[in-house]
Amino acid sequence: MAEPIGFIKCSERHCNEIAEVRQAGGKRKALYTVCPSCGTNQGHGAARQKHLADNLKASREELTVPADNLIDGYKSDTEEKAAIPSKQAALSVSADTEPKPKPDTENKPKGSTVAPPVLLGVLALAGALITAFFATRKPQKEQTA
Repeated sequence: MAEPIGFIKCSERHCNEIAEVRQAGGKRKALYTVCPSCGTNQGHGAARQKHLADNLKASREELTVPADNLIDGYKSDTEEKAAIPSKQAALSVSADTEPKPKPDTENKPKGSTVAPPVLLGVLALAGALITAFFATRKPQKEQTA
């Protein structure tokens, strides 16, 4: 198993743990994280690799919040405001995630009628009955004179 090369705050939203950053062996040599709460995250996309390399810290102490920023165990107002996204950022995210109407994929010509499913069921039943009737008929003997 690879040894930690650094530390980073876990990137999962619900997690506040400090994850170890390790480098994979083999051809890729990609960075991955091991969080004590979330587990291993081996995402190897370019953006994730850049984020891990840019935010890598040499020790856990560099990632802990200094005591002077805490007021009775809580974050200061400036840290709270920094964690809340701005209105513009929220609008840009919501604009990208709005549901788009689905295009009509059916190519029905105007004025064409489609048989209702009940009619199709009745026709299928009638066909089955006629087939059963002829299949169970006994052949008549030919009369010789």
